[in-house]
Amino acid sequence: MIEFNTEVKKLLPYDRKQYLSLKRWYGVSFQLSNNEREITLMEFVNNYEIFFKSLVEQLDSGYSWIVNHDYVDKNWFPNEDDTLESLRDLFRQNNIPNTFKGALIFTKDDLLKMTKDLILYPSAVFKQKEILYTDIDISNNTLQFVIKISGHLNIDLLSTDKELLRKIVNNNSSAKFNIIEYRGTKL
Repeated sequence: MIEFNTEVKKLLPYDRKQYLSLKRWYGVSFQLSNNEREITLMEFVNNYEIFFKSLVEQLDSGYSWIVNHDYVDKNWFPNEDDTLESLRDLFRQNNIPNTFKGALIFTKDDLLKMTKDLILYPSAVFKQKEILYTDIDISNNTLQFVIKISGHLNIDLLSTDKELLRKIVNNNSSAKFNIIEYRGTKL
């Protein structure tokens, strides 16, 4: 089941203001190794889709998953472009306008079905190359852990639990990714 909820602040298992200021939060950025060449969108999808699904499986506790815009709630679709077909269809099927501002609530299975569109969201809302929209944050209903999908073709992980973050990083390290720690993280 998928829900659309405008009460984002009440839904999140963390204080959004504290998270955005990174006080008492640790973070890492998983970036594709590019060997000084441009990473294609297809390369991004092929690598991050597997990575994202693995993260969800590792973090799932049987509770809902919350997908929301990063800094401030915005219209989910500020245009009528023919991008992100599955996500736009989801809105149409539920009679939700493109101007909806709020969070999408997913079960694990529904979240996994939408993986491709979610990881492409910040860079694919607009049909034009190099025009980014907004990052999205995905969190489990019970953990202070955020999967940040960036328009800069990387996925960042943030948590108040340094040991959990270390465990997730260790479980997902590979030669495909450069792992860049946020300032002050020191895993």
